[in-house]
Amino acid sequence: MTHRERVLTALAHKEPDRVPMDLGGSAYSINDDHYFKLKEYLGLKGDIEPYRHGHTGNYYDERVLEALDIDCRHVGLRSPSNFQVKMDSAGRFKDEWGIPQVRTGVFMSVVGHPLAAAEVGDLDNYPWPDPYAPGRTSGLREKAQHYRQNTDYALVSRAPISVGLFETGCYLRGTDVFLMDLAANKAFAHKLLAKISEVLLGLMDVYMDAIGDLVDIVTWGEDLAHQQGLFFSLAAYREFFKPHHTEIFAHVKRKAPAAKVMFHCCGAVRPLIPDLAEAGADIIQSVQPLAAGMDSFELKRAFGERVSFQGGIDVQEAMIGSRADVEQELKCRLRAFAPGGGYILATSNNVQEDIPPENLVHLFRCAREWGRYPIRL
Repeated sequence: MTHRERVLTALAHKEPDRVPMDLGGSAYSINDDHYFKLKEYLGLKGDIEPYRHGHTGNYYDERVLEALDIDCRHVGLRSPSNFQVKMDSAGRFKDEWGIPQVRTGVFMSVVGHPLAAAEVGDLDNYPWPDPYAPGRTSGLREKAQHYRQNTDYALVSRAPISVGLFETGCYLRGTDVFLMDLAANKAFAHKLLAKISEVLLGLMDVYMDAIGDLVDIVTWGEDLAHQQGLFFSLAAYREFFKPHHTEIFAHVKRKAPAAKVMFHCCGAVRPLIPDLAEAGADIIQSVQPLAAGMDSFELKRAFGERVSFQGGIDVQEAMIGSRADVEQELKCRLRAFAPGGGYILATSNNVQEDIPPENLVHLFRCAREWGRYPIRL
């Protein structure tokens, strides 16, 4: 099978020749510090230009993906041509949403909330990003066409922004304030989410106009859970977030009817999976195995006929351990998720500095062999 055939067969809930593998997309990319170690470990010479700036992972190296026999390739939106990050001497800057951030170690930390004291009437006057600003899709279609015409990889679009409705609300308002809004200031919460959703829907509109006929998987990122549970009740999800997800995913599928929607969510997301599927999510991404209620075997039994899974490989303990730990982790996830198809193997979050590069290479090289169907582990 070609790489793309392998991915599409798995997403049709059929068994391809082997389990497809992914690396380098939204929330399962390689952080910069690990990238340079991995590049050295693989013996790759010469530097490449970062494809973006100001993120935890800014390099996308085809040589790494080829060395690991990754089945997917990824494309994404750019910042508009009229927006430039202006960083002060302390490393602070504001993003396109007006949210102040600063780099702390390998991560960006939000250090202010521009709508913390806002009232409902203030939202109409806030300088929201223009999703149709020129430059966002510069070179995007050409890159997607290159992959489609000159390679056999499956094509995955990155999430339109690094976070979705909930986290953007937290960043603009402050997490504590926004969670209280959901409970006791509902008119404000509804209007704020409508404003955010309008921008994100516009971004997906621009995105799919450019590559909707070429893309196989469309990614959406939205951390709605933590290690032990959801950030809010299931009822709150249905009231505040599900209508927007349903609208956005339906729009994506009108523009890209052959594509699958992949929903990234860290943490203990299990209670939301039926609702995410109803909203239009076809693939649940991350499936963080150490989070509460995220037993891989149970998830496959409960939802394996309804959604596919992508991710699953633990980065909290197994991938920072020994080779034997990596092998045990890989075998467990293959036994759980691979039978019957519906699984793309990937790490359950970004590959960070504490993961030895030899462990990442060992993971994917073993997966090529042990992931062959029928699974016998």
